[in-house]
Formats: sequence, C-alpha cells, structure tokens
Amino acid sequence: MYHLRHVLVATDFTERAQRAEERAAQLCQQHSVASAELLNVREGGEPDILAMITNTNVDMAREQAITQASLELERRMGILKNDYGVTFSSHVRFGKTATEIAQRADEIDADLLVIGAHGGNFFSDLLLGNTADRLAHLCRRPLLVVKNVPGQAYRRVLIPVDFSEESHRAAQVGLALAPAAEITFLHAFEVMFEGKMQYASVPRDVIDHYRMKAREEARTDLDRFIHAVNTENRQAGSAIVFGMPGPAVRDYSKSIQSDLIVLGKHGRSRFEDMILGSVTRDTLEQTECDVLVVPSGRRGAGSS
Repeated sequence: MYHLRHVLVATDFTERAQRAEERAAQLCQQHSVASAELLNVREGGEPDILAMITNTNVDMAREQAITQASLELERRMGILKNDYGVTFSSHVRFGKTATEIAQRADEIDADLLVIGAHGGNFFSDLLLGNTADRLAHLCRRPLLVVKNVPGQAYRRVLIPVDFSEESHRAAQVGLALAPAAEITFLHAFEVMFEGKMQYASVPRDVIDHYRMKAREEARTDLDRFIHAVNTENRQAGSAIVFGMPGPAVRDYSKSIQSDLIVLGKHGRSRFEDMILGSVTRDTLEQTECDVLVVPSGRRGAGSS
C-alpha cells in the first residue's frame, strides 16, 4: 500500500513553482502528512560569481545566498501555513538541480516529490523543463509535475496502463493520492505487423479482423488489470484506443479534461527506460494537466 507521509517540494521561487507549493500543501492537508519540506537548489557556481561581484570570499558569499534563499522560503512557508494549515520545513543546497533534488528526496525518504512544470522566463523554463525530464529518469520517488493552479482536489484522473507491474504500481499510487477522484484506466493497443500487412497489400477486412481481435484481447486484459488493482467502491471507467501510447494519452486526456495523468516508469533495462521516457516526455510537454510519474520497485516509493 502507498501512504503519503513525507513530501518534498522543490521551488525556484517562480510563479509556476508556487503552484507546485500550493498543490503540495493541499495534498499534505488532505492526507495529514507527517512532514513536508520546501527545497531550493542554487547553482553550484553561484557563490563564486557572487563573491566576485561583491568582492568578498566564497564562504561569505555562500552564506549570503543561503540567507537570501532562506528568507524567501520562510515567506512562502508562512503563506502555506496561513492558507492550508500545513507546516513546512526548509532546506537550501548547491549543485546540479535535478541531482540535488533527487538526492534530497532520498535523504528525507520522501513519498512524493513535487515540482513546477516550468520556470517563469525563457531561461528558467529551459532549466526546469530539463529538470522535470531528468527527474523523471533519475528519481526513485513518485514525481508530481504541477502545471495548473490548484483550485480543488483532483477530480478526474487518467491512468494509462500496459499491464506491467509498473502500471499496477502507478495505479495504486494514483488511487491513493486522489481518493475522491473519478478514475479512468486507458490502454492503447496496436496490431503487430499491421504496417507490413498494409505494405504487402493485405485486404482491409483481414487487417480489421486482426485489429478487432487485438482490441478484444486488450479489453480482457484491461478488465483483469482493473480487478487486480482493486478499485473497491471507487468510480472507475476504462477505455481501449488504437494507436501509439504518447498521442493516445494526450488526446484522451484532452477529451475527458483530466486534471492528473499517472504514468508508471519502467526501469528494468536501458531500452525500456528509453521507450517510456519518450512517452513520459511527450506527456509532460504536450498535455495540459498535472502529471505523476511513478517509479518501479519498492525502494523509495512509500511502500509498506
């Protein structure tokens, strides 16, 4: 079972990072978490640059940077405390953004890592966009990428599945994280060798027969998957669509206006990670709602 106990929020003090802070505070409030932390990662070379500009030594410049960041963290923590009744701690560190965030998540045994989708300008957009993508590959913790202003708890959650253990894990985390949401399980299927059959001028009715058979098999597998996940009394639906996973997730999410997509992350091999990485990247970049990426395995995932 997945339990939300420790939450880490990485912030770069931009407007979209604020959305992540607010969504995290909302989740903390809903799940009565044990601890929550705001993390700000400064560029590793910042103290050297600041020391050069202010004509001070590197240690003093580093302390100055920490003080400035800590003051802003304190201000944001006060707002979250006032608006959501959630008490955050704070932490500042220096280094490569994605690496430091992932390491800090391991240090505090975070059950959920929350970041904003982008920064507030072109350069920080580029930076945090890369951070989200890198964290989706690096992090061994469920990663929530927040895109929208959190008005209320998640209401419509889309969970794409491929019937793997990773999909099963992602479904469990999604169900636990959004206990009041309407859940839709989505599976995208293709017909093996359909392209070659078309190239070989196989009759359309024959190809359609194989596609119908593949759909029926997918339906059986999806029903079995949903039963195994044990949705209990949750309001859950399912959909089978033909096509590549990336576009299928994007289009179906838009059609049902989901406010959260939950993706399982494969990690058994470099090849599988590359394949899912492309789906994850497409989903992060081309969908409008928040995205939760759930890693495989039990380590660092709030299991018990």
